[in-house]
Amino acid sequence: MVRRIGRVLSEYGAQVWGSGRNPKLYLVGVFLFGLGQSIFTLIFNLYLRTLGYSDSGIGQILSKVSIGAAVAALPAAFLFRRAPARTLLVLAGALTALGYTLQSTFRAPELLLLLAFVTGMVITVFRLSIAPVIMKETGPGARPFLFSASFGVLFASAIVGSIVGGALPHLFRSFNGEEQAALRATLYAGCVLTLLSTVPFFAMTEPAGAEKKPPPSALAQVRDFLEIDWGLHLRLILPAALVGLGAGLIIPFMNLYFRDRFGLTEGEIEALFGVMQVFMVVGNLFGPAVSRRMGLVGGVVATQLASVPFMIVLALSGSFPLVAAAFFLRSGLMNMNQPLASHFAMEVVPRRDHAVTNSLLSLAWFLAWSLSADIGGALIERRGYTEPLLIAAALYVGFIVMTVVRGWQ
Repeated sequence: MVRRIGRVLSEYGAQVWGSGRNPKLYLVGVFLFGLGQSIFTLIFNLYLRTLGYSDSGIGQILSKVSIGAAVAALPAAFLFRRAPARTLLVLAGALTALGYTLQSTFRAPELLLLLAFVTGMVITVFRLSIAPVIMKETGPGARPFLFSASFGVLFASAIVGSIVGGALPHLFRSFNGEEQAALRATLYAGCVLTLLSTVPFFAMTEPAGAEKKPPPSALAQVRDFLEIDWGLHLRLILPAALVGLGAGLIIPFMNLYFRDRFGLTEGEIEALFGVMQVFMVVGNLFGPAVSRRMGLVGGVVATQLASVPFMIVLALSGSFPLVAAAFFLRSGLMNMNQPLASHFAMEVVPRRDHAVTNSLLSLAWFLAWSLSADIGGALIERRGYTEPLLIAAALYVGFIVMTVVRGWQ
């Protein structure tokens, strides 16, 4: 097993190192952006609590980030067709850092709500950049590795950000002993790291000899959007929405699941989720090997199918060791699946539709997740965790059936 992981890492290193200057700079920028974002999101709600905000008030502010992301999903796709990715990424990093800084500085509820909404819109540009950038900057052989590497780098930055974000308040508190000031200083550190992501993004260049075409007009972009192959896109969007519905039913509540069913403390839950993130990174590493052996469609179906028994274990088992193992393995499989599914979608649509397709998939996922999260919370409150987990497993099976029956080649 160790030798196999070593071979996978060696092949990853060779593929990423040989992919060219822009993909490597992009991955560095992704790591810095993810690191700053992880620190900020870890600390921000704790900081708001010190300002006297209630849980519902904090929830309203955090929800505006998701609403902003949904609003910006399709406009972001048009931006990627009109402007170079390098320019958009630099602006996204700088404006996100500015939004985080203003949120860390001001206290008025109305202003924080507005800033959260606008920051969510800007972050969407960064999140939607992965597929278009990789499809443009890499060849077919390296794409599976770069798709997995980009998701893996994001999860790795989340792990490092959780560690750093947990340690920095203690460090800053040792200087003046005041909790609110220590948390604010930590938020500013996250802002600086987010801003640093603009350096590698700015260093990216347009490929030598690339043909420079004038950006399409707004009317032309709307016409192109209306003329995309909607039959093909529905075949991509509907399965993705099923997975989003299943995930939204239970994933936002997994920390509560472990607290309520097994009585875990906050520290124990944090440790459990830390191990889970490691499995997520490992799952990303093995994605290319799975796609090479089974093909993109086979890899997507196999990893999704393999996760279903673990969902059933989570629903029915009362054994903590068994449930913890199922939780880890399901996380690894689903995060092996995500880059494969994203790569597959980009391969089957024309290049000019990459950004639009990516935005439509993200929008479908967000809407499905938001809808099912509301339903999942109500179900859990009334019936417990078993039914939402079983329904989620059934929706995953629906995704598999829909993918197989539609006969992707």
